[in-house]
Amino acid sequence: MISLQTDLAGIRLKNPVVVAASDVGTRLDQIEEAEHCGAGAFITKGCIPGEDAAGLKRKPRFRVSLKNGSFTGAAGFRRQSLEQARNLISEAKKNCRLPVGANIFAMTPTERERELVTRAAALLYQSGADFIELDTSGNLPVHFGETEEKGRTGEFFAGEVASSYARFVYELIKGVKDVVDVPVMGKIAYENLNVPELLSAMEQAGVDIIDVGNGGVGVMPGIVDIRDPDKAGGGFTSADRNLALCITGNPLRAISQAYLVRSVKQVRTPVLGCGGIMKWEHIVEAIMCGAQATAMCSAFMIHGFGIIRDMTAGLTAFMEEEGYRSLDDFRGAVLGKIALTPSEIRVLDAVAVVDPERCNGCGLCAKPAHCGLEKRAMSMRDGKARVDRNQCTGCETCASICPLNAIKMVLLD
Repeated sequence: MISLQTDLAGIRLKNPVVVAASDVGTRLDQIEEAEHCGAGAFITKGCIPGEDAAGLKRKPRFRVSLKNGSFTGAAGFRRQSLEQARNLISEAKKNCRLPVGANIFAMTPTERERELVTRAAALLYQSGADFIELDTSGNLPVHFGETEEKGRTGEFFAGEVASSYARFVYELIKGVKDVVDVPVMGKIAYENLNVPELLSAMEQAGVDIIDVGNGGVGVMPGIVDIRDPDKAGGGFTSADRNLALCITGNPLRAISQAYLVRSVKQVRTPVLGCGGIMKWEHIVEAIMCGAQATAMCSAFMIHGFGIIRDMTAGLTAFMEEEGYRSLDDFRGAVLGKIALTPSEIRVLDAVAVVDPERCNGCGLCAKPAHCGLEKRAMSMRDGKARVDRNQCTGCETCASICPLNAIKMVLLD
């Protein structure tokens, strides 16, 4: 029998689909609909721990590209106040049965911030949260030090407080674990200055699970239209400009998988894979990269929670076809195939061999600019591809791009 169950820091989920903290997690009806559609767990929108936090007052604006599966524009974001987060968790636990976690922003590494976050964690735990997620990505993008206080690019975060951030995260997790009796999750963003250091700090502090993922810093996919530069504003009717803040949805997947693999190889703590997951195949990819479960939000913001049914159905059918009975059967399947540095790879000598019967003389294989040692190894003669074995480096580019599979690589003795 096929089982989609997975373990999230000791909490048994019926499937690996976790609704990530985002604008889809600000109301009770959203949690109820996600549960109805079959979500494995839910993380509510991040809250700012101060008692005087404004909460859900800012008006978010999103422009979506269905073709790219991403946002092409974003203007304005909302955060929950602590009171709003407490009320939402309380109501969710009265009305829903799926595990619900509370996300809390840990903004800057100060003693006051640590006290506020720790207190908020205790209150959200008392309100019924099944787990606490400490979001260390709240004061990003750190590379350029952009903050709401400055509203411009500078070196504020990177220069003045980044050096103490890992210690802050370590002490924060230790403190929160002292005041709650539920799993504690640490969230890391790709933009953090030293992801390995933060991973180690979290694990040393005893964090129960690590969420690796947040919108990578960059320009929204599709934001630049060379024929109509004005579209860089996002095409909004109700906002005057776009926000160069994060890559979202499908274009983020390559980045998220790279960080997922690196994180799983570094720590023993279970990792929640997040970023660019838009359909069931992406869930499989993340689990093969070592994820314990997967979190997503862009897919729901574009397609709604009903896509969860498609995801679980597709995942089940895939497992049946491949003969997998549980997620553990293919978790981490690709890890042994991926190196983190070139020094880990054993490169074997090989040359390209052309099958003249298959070759149609299209010439694609003779185009790569790096071909050959002292001179180009691949050339065209009499309408067929030819290889100079003494010049071939065995790079496999020609074999990869041949549309007729007329080129094969042969290992040298």
